[in-house]
Amino acid sequence: MKFQMKTNPLIICSVLMLGVSTSLFAQDKKEGNIQNDDIILEKERKIVLQPQISRNFEPLTEIENTQKGRKMKYEFFDRKWDATNNTLLTTSVIGPREGDELVSSFGPKFKNLVKIGAGNYGHTLLNGHFGFTPKENQFQGVYINHDANRRGPVSMGNSSRNENEAKVYSKTFTGNYFLDGQISFKRTENNYYGRPEAAFASVPFIKDLEIAYNKFNYSGSISNSKKDVKWDYIATSGLTYLTNNYTSKEWIWDSKLQGILRVTDNFSAYLTGEMNMSENTFAFVNNRRELYRVKPTFLYKNNRLAVTGGLNIVNEKDANISLNKTRLFPLLKVDFKPTDFLHVFAGLGGETYFNSYNQYTSENNWLDPRLAPSLQNTTQTSNIYGGIKGSNERNLDFELKFGYSEYNNLAMFLNSTSDPSHFEMIYANTKVEKSAKVFNMSGQVNYQTFDKVLSILKYDFNTYQDIVYDQADLSTINKPIHRPMMSLSFTNSITFKDKIIVSPDLFYISGLYSFEKSLTPKAEPLDDIIDLNLKVNYLITKKFNISVSANNLLGKNYQRYLNYTSQGLNYTVGVAYSF
Repeated sequence: MKFQMKTNPLIICSVLMLGVSTSLFAQDKKEGNIQNDDIILEKERKIVLQPQISRNFEPLTEIENTQKGRKMKYEFFDRKWDATNNTLLTTSVIGPREGDELVSSFGPKFKNLVKIGAGNYGHTLLNGHFGFTPKENQFQGVYINHDANRRGPVSMGNSSRNENEAKVYSKTFTGNYFLDGQISFKRTENNYYGRPEAAFASVPFIKDLEIAYNKFNYSGSISNSKKDVKWDYIATSGLTYLTNNYTSKEWIWDSKLQGILRVTDNFSAYLTGEMNMSENTFAFVNNRRELYRVKPTFLYKNNRLAVTGGLNIVNEKDANISLNKTRLFPLLKVDFKPTDFLHVFAGLGGETYFNSYNQYTSENNWLDPRLAPSLQNTTQTSNIYGGIKGSNERNLDFELKFGYSEYNNLAMFLNSTSDPSHFEMIYANTKVEKSAKVFNMSGQVNYQTFDKVLSILKYDFNTYQDIVYDQADLSTINKPIHRPMMSLSFTNSITFKDKIIVSPDLFYISGLYSFEKSLTPKAEPLDDIIDLNLKVNYLITKKFNISVSANNLLGKNYQRYLNYTSQGLNYTVGVAYSF
């Protein structure tokens, strides 16, 4: 079953003119409620800048603990296939670490924060965040992060890792618009350690194992700051430039415009336009890829019912394979509210997802450094979904969703035949007449008790049918390689007397399969992953705190990717000072 339809430039122009002529608006939303609409402009109507902070970063007057009465943060979203969809775990082999987004434990006034830490596996950690307000309508900041292990789970220093990042950002608010921009540079260094211990003897220098990525990123946005207007908008644009320590490089320019027009109290028109342009160079060969998306939709709603309908028009281009293809997907979503605290929803649609070298290296550090990865977009030819979601607007929010989708070009990581410590990109179901069928059940539950306990449960379960690979040596394989069938996370934050915060977390992944041609002619299951973590943060004063975090408490050297074992029990002791 496929919803995509071929179209022509006349149809596209007609839809564009229709979308432009209808313009744009945003809708009010009560805090704590789950949003009913498909498109949300992610900005606050009332923008409050941080209190004045000295440019010299002088200590500030202590303020009252603002953790009391904190609000729950809801993160409900429509699930989409994403080649970079990676369950967040805290050990480096499960997923590349990200520096902590530092926030003072005692509210927004302390915008200057320094954190240092050390642990086993030669772990060193340094985070710094420095913010100041040059004008009453501006806020600027600098963020730095260092996170490294001198030793790893295999052959000591041969499996070391290093990550360094620097970021500057600025926010400006006026009576008419809100500006937000940032520039960052990030370097990650890893080693190809996915090999037997004896194989390291043939490597003369540790640098011969290294794979390093340098990523420069700029992003900015402009949005309307007026409240209670008939039309609203937000426009974003960004540039990413990625290189490795060999000859591979890629730049991506992506821009997006979202606009909403409120025609009446019950009827609104939406328009989303998106552009992705990239150029990559592998082995000194260049390729240009582009993807454009226009999505005009209309929303009708009353007190109990919301109906959204429209079109998703996607055009993709690839110079190397002379691709220039346009797809049109119908969109429909019905949301019925039988009670004030419960929604029942159902819908259908389709999408084309832009895959890039930057996305793949963010998920898996060990791609083959010399072999040009196959870059193809993933197409969701059809998607039918339904579910329920609700909130009591106090301490409970939940969503349960079921979906059936058909895909082409599902991206998989496969161990290289020439060197199993390297990975190549392959795609399942590349022929449009044979789509992969995926049934999904996903959900999330947020629960908070007396401002002291906050728990978030997320799960994602998939079953796959009709997985087919073009490669002859994979003709008998019908499993998704290195893609989990089930992912679950259970994160918690427990506060004792506003001084001690205990955060026990549980992550679980199952249904992983690997394939290495030199070992077996069939896909082999990898062991399930159970990762139990615990962090304790003690707030000694309003400016000074100490933390102890322990990851992988069960000490299992599991493998998220074949041949790459994770760190066992690892811990970090850190101190942080806010001012």
